[in-house]
Amino acid sequence: MKKILLTSLLVITPCCVNASEQNWNTYIGMNAGICASDVTVHNDDFFDFGGVYNFELGARYKKRLRLALNYQSRAEVSEFFQILLGHSIAITNDAIRVNGYYDYVSLDWFSMYIGAGVGGDRYSYKITNRADNSTSSKHGFTFTGGVSTGLSFRLGQVHIDLGAIFDYINEPRIYSYGPNLGIRYNF
Repeated sequence: MKKILLTSLLVITPCCVNASEQNWNTYIGMNAGICASDVTVHNDDFFDFGGVYNFELGARYKKRLRLALNYQSRAEVSEFFQILLGHSIAITNDAIRVNGYYDYVSLDWFSMYIGAGVGGDRYSYKITNRADNSTSSKHGFTFTGGVSTGLSFRLGQVHIDLGAIFDYINEPRIYSYGPNLGIRYNF
């Protein structure tokens, strides 16, 4: 995870340092959403609604392109019926990604964008069997990626984003999608 973070910082730092000379404008942002997730762990499949939170440091090149270093945190808990049947699964994910965005419609106060990103994810999960009170857990690093689309409304230095995301996490296998709401402050 440290290598991914260091590499990502090395990629984005030149954009931020030379921002004024190269038509780059830096920004910070955050967004949150409620995602529907299809999860597979140890031959157990479940569907869940969970929260996802993103914090982002990025730079916009001219009017249409953005490059960002993104931190994402999410949690999944097995569905109600699995808990009733005797076991529960709790999963946490913390990811660092490099995201790119393109504004395919770009006006002074409004834009429509698409984006994609890849990175690494630190996961941890715990399975608790209620019948015999046994637990098993695992943690490690894996691949994550995602795509997004949305609308952005500009109010001075602030952008309000309303969009949709799709994320993929390799271990445990998670396909997640849903709406999100965000805010960015441009320097």
